[in-house]
Amino acid sequence: MTERENMELIFQHKQPDWIPHLGNDTYGIRDYIVERPIMTTGDDAWGCHWISCPTALNITHPDTSDLKFEDLDNWREKINIPDLDKVDFTPMIEEAKAFTDRERKMTQYVSLNGIFERTHILMGFENALCACMEEPEKFGEMLKAITEHKIRLYKKVFEIAQPDILVYHDDMATQASQFLATDFYKEYLFPQYKRIVDAAREMGYKYVIHHSCGRIEKLIPDWLSCGFDGWDSVMPCNDLVQVKKEFGDKIVFMPGLDTQGVLGKVGSSRQEIEKMVVRWMNMLACDGTGLIIDATVAYSLNPANEAVCLEFIEKHGKPFMDAKKAGIEYVPELEV
Repeated sequence: MTERENMELIFQHKQPDWIPHLGNDTYGIRDYIVERPIMTTGDDAWGCHWISCPTALNITHPDTSDLKFEDLDNWREKINIPDLDKVDFTPMIEEAKAFTDRERKMTQYVSLNGIFERTHILMGFENALCACMEEPEKFGEMLKAITEHKIRLYKKVFEIAQPDILVYHDDMATQASQFLATDFYKEYLFPQYKRIVDAAREMGYKYVIHHSCGRIEKLIPDWLSCGFDGWDSVMPCNDLVQVKKEFGDKIVFMPGLDTQGVLGKVGSSRQEIEKMVVRWMNMLACDGTGLIIDATVAYSLNPANEAVCLEFIEKHGKPFMDAKKAGIEYVPELEV
């Protein structure tokens, strides 16, 4: 069975041959051209400045001293939506040429900085949240305009690389709760998400995944109406056992595992890491379906922990599934 065939089974909510790791089992394209510079200080195609953080793998964050506007007065005149005809996509074109065995592996395109995230990159987080509450109609119009840009971008990317999977990033919550009341998401945000999903499918993307960090469990019943095939990030601040029980037949889970706990902790033992992986596999693939380990495991600040984690997934992903198909519990021999 090829990696592509194995992934297809997961998206069909059938039992795969093994538990895959997204980074190993697919080709990947990142949007380092339009939405943000990666691992380096610089400007994005919107004119927003980003600063890399050397103590956090050089991951970039928006320069909050460089806001483009602070309220929604005349926002259309202040926003600089990228003209994609003027963007040089040569690096993406060259990257796509390296994907030589598309029949064996799927290709995923990771789209950073979704429509809500872009608003607070432009105007600052506090200003964006206030605008949502004070002028929701205006804010909704801005979301629509950014959505139209995203749809144009996804069309361009599909013309270049024909990805199978679109991973759309747009965080909806903190570790404690969602950013805004559920009614706001239902009225202003989720309709735009549905536009994105519908447009992507029409272009030819087979599967659309939503990456959202934070505690989004209360949003899931309404979020499902957007049409996403899966949820990426899947943080343990959510009641994941209950989410799997209620929605496991509708969601493919793509967790980065416990990057804030065992994986992110200096001095974690091999056995601690392996126990954590087994716990997550049993939690989100308790019926043998719907689990892809996400490449965000690689964002761990401890490369040694990451290496142990990925080695364990590669070694035990298949015997775990063999046990599920046989109806028995998988109890791996953990290394000390």
